[in-house]
Amino acid sequence: MYYNSVAVPLIVVAYLVASSLAMTAAMKTRRTESDLTFAESVYARLSGACRAYMDLKYKAMNGQSDLIKTIKIIQLDENIMRSFPINEAFVSLTKPEIFDITKQTKVVIHGYKDNSQSAVPLQLARAYNDKKMFNVFLVDAEEMNKEGYILSAHNARLIGKRLANLLANLENFGANAEDFHLLGISLGAHIAGWTGKYFKQYKNHSLGRITGLDPAGPCFSYTYSSQRLDKTDAAYVDVIHSNRLVQGVIEPLGHADFYINGGGPNQPGCIMPSCSHLRAAQVYTESIRTPKSFMAIRCQSWKHFETNSCEKDKYAVLGYGSSTATRGLYYLRTTANSPFGLGLEGAKVKSVKDTWLKMITLPEL
Repeated sequence: MYYNSVAVPLIVVAYLVASSLAMTAAMKTRRTESDLTFAESVYARLSGACRAYMDLKYKAMNGQSDLIKTIKIIQLDENIMRSFPINEAFVSLTKPEIFDITKQTKVVIHGYKDNSQSAVPLQLARAYNDKKMFNVFLVDAEEMNKEGYILSAHNARLIGKRLANLLANLENFGANAEDFHLLGISLGAHIAGWTGKYFKQYKNHSLGRITGLDPAGPCFSYTYSSQRLDKTDAAYVDVIHSNRLVQGVIEPLGHADFYINGGGPNQPGCIMPSCSHLRAAQVYTESIRTPKSFMAIRCQSWKHFETNSCEKDKYAVLGYGSSTATRGLYYLRTTANSPFGLGLEGAKVKSVKDTWLKMITLPEL
């Protein structure tokens, strides 16, 4: 998702009051409004206004059947890359020796103004493909995610519904729903959420896992769970936060939420928001290549982490090796450049030696 800010039309202001009640009700399922910082409260209200404007403008829109036909499924099969239009994907994938129902299936979903061949989603998919033990797919929904952010946010539901239909049919073909793992980057995380919701509606049981990689915040933060990625969308939902308060959501959404370097808004080595936003996906990709290189500790907040006030010995692995039994909020440090992983050291506060410069104070004049 490559945008520095979301330009919400002025007309949205007129819907702030109307959206406030709905947003406040949604907040009660997480934290009360009084628990939010001033910046978080402003962000949540702008997000609610964005959602209100989106619902008002696009609620009556048709199914966009012509655009849905432009969605493609890209399959990585070792050294082979195959591309199927979404409407032909099931028939193509169920031909002999194309889709292996005995393997886990990884589905990578890109974000706003992005596509399946962009560096970050493609690197993520290739990391799985290199292991030669998974079915690996990328969803390409570029045509539905490029005209404007609010319209693209609206289209997330439509993309998710169509993807859920394909996965339900693949389960009918013999695949196991528990083996489906969706990895959504930014807006793609909410597409994954909608996929999980519709799959459960179709099949009356859940997908195995959804990983949200810094899920998009505008139009989604502090909305109802039915309108964005939520822990009820799969048997295990893990979320990595890296650019909160800018392009990423400000609240936890999964069974396990991992906050790298406090979840942002800025990541070490980054200047532009997009750099911090995509760091979550880059960290996850690295975790595939070097499992257990990202260890986190369960903690109430980043402030608790920095004061060494976390739960003793409550560690968890972020990313590829994450246990589906993991629950709660987890924090860790990374480096500014790849390789980002610090292993168990990343789950510990910096030593006095690392932070001595911060302790230097200038004399008062």
